[in-house]
Amino acid sequence: MDDIKKRPQSPGGLNEGEGNKTADKKYRQGATDFAQRTDTLQKGLEAEREVENYRDEYDAAEKAGKSHGVGDLESDLRGQNDRKR
Repeated sequence: MDDIKKRPQSPGGLNEGEGNKTADKKYRQGATDFAQRTDTLQKGLEAEREVENYRDEYDAAEKAGKSHGVGDLESDLRGQNDRKR
């Protein structure tokens, strides 16, 4: 019973679980707002230039991320990466 009280609640008060409609609506509103007030083509070109200019750093980060899965790091085994709720 205590677990039910600790679950995150939506603004409406009900735990919507997966397929959270409230979160989906907020995300879509934010994405639409961003797209309407921003030159998204320009932002895409800027991001592309950023990746091209720092290719080595992006490749190293990608390689590090792909080198292990969840639970493979020693810190995972010690529980240091667990979410604090």
